[in-house]
Amino acid sequence: MNVIDSYLDTLFAPYPETPRLREARSELRAMMEDKLQGLIEDGLSESQAVGQVIAEFGTLEEAAPVLGIDAELGRASAAPAAPLDPELDVFRAREYVDAVHRSQWLSATGLALFVLCAAPLLLLIAVTGSPQGDPAGWAIAAGISAVLVMVALGTVLMIVRDARLKDYEDLDRGAFTLTAPVRAFAQQVRDEHRRTTIVAGAIAIMLWILCALPTILLALLGGPNSLAVLYGVCTTLVMVAIGLAVMTGAGWADSASSTLLQERDDEDEDPEYSTNPAVRAIAAVYWPVMAAIYLAWSFLTGDWHLSWVLWPVAGVLYAGLSGLSVALRGEDEDPSTRARRRRA
Repeated sequence: MNVIDSYLDTLFAPYPETPRLREARSELRAMMEDKLQGLIEDGLSESQAVGQVIAEFGTLEEAAPVLGIDAELGRASAAPAAPLDPELDVFRAREYVDAVHRSQWLSATGLALFVLCAAPLLLLIAVTGSPQGDPAGWAIAAGISAVLVMVALGTVLMIVRDARLKDYEDLDRGAFTLTAPVRAFAQQVRDEHRRTTIVAGAIAIMLWILCALPTILLALLGGPNSLAVLYGVCTTLVMVAIGLAVMTGAGWADSASSTLLQERDDEDEDPEYSTNPAVRAIAAVYWPVMAAIYLAWSFLTGDWHLSWVLWPVAGVLYAGLSGLSVALRGEDEDPSTRARRRRA
């Protein structure tokens, strides 16, 4: 009954928790449960039955005459209320969820490309180079070209994804009033895909925990001057990218429902979505700049067996940028936005 409970929480949230309203909530819940059970016995699925029950009972004002709480609602409505953002209807919420679902592969693929962009260059260096000599010039040229192409393609995918969701920027900002039907719908979306999200998260975490093994093992087996460690680094990058793609691709339901429920999710901490323009600008060029630093370090010093260390360091620094994004968001948010987040 999580969906019905969430629906009732939203219905009664604007009103004081008086004994009579608590009693009315229990009565309404019992009525909805009876109706739900009857619809399931008639052959409807639980999701269909929940949607029909919520649609039939409507708002609390519509149910007030049956529950005998007109007077309580009238007194609560007499108090001055702060201006609210426009109410979000279920139809637009469904459109938003569908748009997120259709575009999530763009984010998953783009992030994977950013992580993997150095892998072709490392592989070509490992194949054509040796501890005593530099890698072939054509290999370096092809590797650098692959880095730039993959970064460019990943950036394009992210731009396309943002363009597809541009019509829903107000939802991403939380500039809407959450209604009971939308809350119930968002909770339903989350519950229906919870298993997939959990499994994807477990797979991603397992890959991230194990991703250091190839690099460590090949470094120990090949010796400090062996280029075999580059194969390990490439394998590590592949494991990280797969985990990131799996978690991002399967997390569309949780991401969309968190937005509709006005909850904070992982995207809130992503510097690419920061409310601060400077943080967004840094995030947009962060990984391409790191790739350029890596190439410059490697070419100028010839320390290809050491320069790969830049990538884990870059990951730690990006985590710091995420923390800065969160801190600046807390300072930049207007009072009404912070109030909405507290209520959620």
